Amino acid sequence: MFSFLLLLLGHIFADFFLQLTRLGAYKRKKILALTAHALIWALILSLALIITGSFSPWKLYFLFFTHFAIDWLKIRLFKATFPILNPVNVLDQLLHLATILVVLAHA
Repeated sequence: MFSFLLLLLGHIFADFFLQLTRLGAYKRKKILALTAHALIWALILSLALIITGSFSPWKLYFLFFTHFAIDWLKIRLFKATFPILNPVNVLDQLLHLATILVVLAHA
């Protein structure tokens, strides 16, 4: 349970608070910004995995590529931004949480 909570906190920090910066706006326009966002997110979650003793390099790659793919698809399929509780954003967050659960299931 501690591992999940730590990863959830890392997710919230990286996917919400860090998006308050210009990176959040640029990721919709520039592939490099989206890449940076996904990498920062994956690195923060990897730090949480290191703290809990369940880090593995494949998890870093998996988290990066899945986060990038989910956000890229959301940006390409939906040109507008939505309020936080919009079904598009809820699905986005559920998919990110699913990737976290996959990583935790392979401890």
